[in-house]
Amino acid sequence: MEAMVKKYILPDSIGAPWARKMALSLIAPLCILALQPLGLTLRQSGVLAAVVLTIIWWSADIVKKIPASFFLLAVFWAVSGAGFRKVFSFPLSETFPMLVVTYLFSRAISNAGISERMIQPVLERTVHTAFACIPAVIVTFFLMIYVVPQPLARLIIVAGIFENFLKKARLPADTRSVLLFAVFLFYAVVNMSAKDADLIMNYVAADFSPVEITNGIWAREMLVPTIAVCLLVAGLFCGLFYRQLAGRRISVERGEARPFSKQEKLSAVIIFTTVLLWMTQGIHGINSTLITLVSVLLLFGIKTLRIRDVSAIDGTTLIFLTAAFSIGGVMEACGAADKVFGLFAGVFPEKFSVVYLWIMVGITMALHMLLGSNTTALSVAIPGMLILCEGQVPPEVIVFTAIVSVSFHTILPFHSGAMMIGAANGYFPAGYVAKFGLPATSLVYLAAAAVYLPYWKLTGLL
Repeated sequence: MEAMVKKYILPDSIGAPWARKMALSLIAPLCILALQPLGLTLRQSGVLAAVVLTIIWWSADIVKKIPASFFLLAVFWAVSGAGFRKVFSFPLSETFPMLVVTYLFSRAISNAGISERMIQPVLERTVHTAFACIPAVIVTFFLMIYVVPQPLARLIIVAGIFENFLKKARLPADTRSVLLFAVFLFYAVVNMSAKDADLIMNYVAADFSPVEITNGIWAREMLVPTIAVCLLVAGLFCGLFYRQLAGRRISVERGEARPFSKQEKLSAVIIFTTVLLWMTQGIHGINSTLITLVSVLLLFGIKTLRIRDVSAIDGTTLIFLTAAFSIGGVMEACGAADKVFGLFAGVFPEKFSVVYLWIMVGITMALHMLLGSNTTALSVAIPGMLILCEGQVPPEVIVFTAIVSVSFHTILPFHSGAMMIGAANGYFPAGYVAKFGLPATSLVYLAAAAVYLPYWKLTGLL
């Protein structure tokens, strides 16, 4: 218990530096409370001050995510007047139980070793150069969307597969680290293609829309242009890291395949039946959460999952998402959002255009750079854009534009949970993030205007 408190509740160190940071974090919130700017009422100022303080704590890691999230939820509950359903909209949504069971389902796939034993031999037969590894990464992530539905679990599994493959490839260390950086980069790009590709970020974004965005709608509007963007990102990536990739051959001795045990075969049948049912939900209409729950119970029954695997459920992320997801809805319900985002109303042209789209991208990217977390940036940007762009831009376009703006654009590792995992675990140097992220800023604007916008006009979304 003491170890858990230190890990999840208490700051890493409490001393004079931490006290200074804490004191500085209080300045802006106290000014908001004292001055009540923008014509905010005391209640609205209290809500905005709590949001600003919590975001500072999250971004600067002054207070751990769990206590900071509970603080924000407590203030919302006591002060905002938004009501229980607004404050706790995330745990009351279907996304919450779906996330819980997919954490367990993804652990079962890892326990069974199915992904590694299916993908590794294919890589050994088909990937013979460093450049060929890039399309292999992209295709692997597309194929794994439904095989490992929990996005971070999918990333960790795929990164492990490519790390083991590249260790056998007799490559220089810098080439290996560049290719592993590609794994973490294209994970983010591919996740834009379908709502189900990221059960956290994409579902949170879609849930803000007043118009339902199903996985079918998302795939119709985002899959094809995202494939095109994969090519653009691959071109920029290969250009920036050409020296580390050019002329590098991959030679891997093929390992001897071990036959599946009876339990592994049974696990594979359950897992692939689950995936098939997910992919054909439009035909049979069975709820995906129910399908996954039954699958998880069966996997517990055959001992692929055990009680200790319940630890795979990431409680910290679920609590953080509960707080982050509540920000937009609570600020809108108490009237603070209209006054805060009214500041940006004058920057938009009268009619929708490429410039209008670029301003949407710029505001969202700026919030992302400031707030760090993709989810936090989306939880602030999308509700704000829905207010600012009402009557000019369809809600679906607002959601998709926000996703395009934050998904693969990172300047520092803290701008992306995936990049933080990759850099912290030594897959690649942290400097690679800025090396790619700075020129990728222009690529985001190019993709929005030259790829997604024409495609949305073609499909009739605009």
